[in-house]
Amino acid sequence: MLHGLEGAPATATTSQAEGPREPDGWVLADDGAALATYVHEPARPPSVRWRERLAGRRTAAPTVVLVHGWTLSAVVWDRTLAVLAEERPDVRVVRYDQRGHGSSAARGPLAPAARSVAAISRLADDLAAVVDTCAPEGPLVLVGHSMGGMALLSASARAPGLLGPRTRGLVLVSTSAGGLSSSGRPLVPLMAALARLPQDLLVPRAPRLLAQRTNYGPGVDPQLVAATMRAMGRVSGRTTGEWFSALMAHDESAALPLLAAAGTPVRVVVGDHDRLTPPAHARALVDALPQARMRVVAGTGHMMLVERPDAIAAEVSALLG
Repeated sequence: MLHGLEGAPATATTSQAEGPREPDGWVLADDGAALATYVHEPARPPSVRWRERLAGRRTAAPTVVLVHGWTLSAVVWDRTLAVLAEERPDVRVVRYDQRGHGSSAARGPLAPAARSVAAISRLADDLAAVVDTCAPEGPLVLVGHSMGGMALLSASARAPGLLGPRTRGLVLVSTSAGGLSSSGRPLVPLMAALARLPQDLLVPRAPRLLAQRTNYGPGVDPQLVAATMRAMGRVSGRTTGEWFSALMAHDESAALPLLAAAGTPVRVVVGDHDRLTPPAHARALVDALPQARMRVVAGTGHMMLVERPDAIAAEVSALLG
């Protein structure tokens, strides 16, 4: 286990596209929900050993799958993608909007009509479907931020194939294995009211100053916060409320021994100013996973993927070797 504190938050040096964008494709979840996917192909093809070339074998490019968090969308990974594409032109990068977020459907026609689909285990099954469809071969690194990291933890138990030999590792960013209900208790009445709204009713996000104080480190560029909020646009009230309940109920403690036994390398990254999933949650993950290494990024809040995309890219590159 490695514990470290380093770095300082970056300002807005990479532009962020604004507004919704057309997906590159769609993945059908097992309940028929259509998940919007975005695929960045490598600028440089993978090198092929001469023995493989003579045998006519093809070498698949490494794929990095980026999984976003609560009330966000794939666009939030733009800055991380830009750094990865520059530092590792040999990798594919797959992003997708989690169900009910961005352009993805909230539920499929096969889902029971009377029951909510908002559960971290459902996100784990969606992740497995995206990997099977968009990254069926080649080296694999899975990166999850916040609720996306929770989906990775759940998937390690529900889809053990994700922890096979081709998976070079998991990067868990600003996330937790559980125990969030006490900190979220003051928001329960508001979130319950939002969960009763129609799915297609969009609500404004929190004011920028509140979002900046809650989600970012003290030195973040306010223009970066504003640009990120514009890029994501408004969010469904029902998605906000229903998935808040899923986060509060989230408990993947049973998955941790399975992940530990698999031995898959794990990098746990957290900001020292993360107010939503503080470093104590990251330390609990590292304590449960002997193969995990922890990195604490100074001056950074919960939205590390926006503030310090270089820190995440460095962990991905280290796992890919």
